[in-house]
Amino acid sequence: AAIRPDVIVCLGTPSAQTLLGTRETITKMRGIFREVAGVRVMPTFHPAYLLRNPAAKREVWEDMKKVRDLLQA
Repeated sequence: AAIRPDVIVCLGTPSAQTLLGTRETITKMRGIFREVAGVRVMPTFHPAYLLRNPAAKREVWEDMKKVRDLLQA
């Protein structure tokens, strides 16, 4: 609350589920902004997942472009 970020990017299932208070999988959550205490949250895949599944890098890149666009608006 003291920092008040414009956006939080959750990398992976545990961080997204904990912050958002849900049991949804990261595959269902990723790419869609959520909101927690007035702060936008973007769940996306963890970097370790990308090492095992390089094809998912494109999806994470799309997520990061959404974050960039939000910050530039």
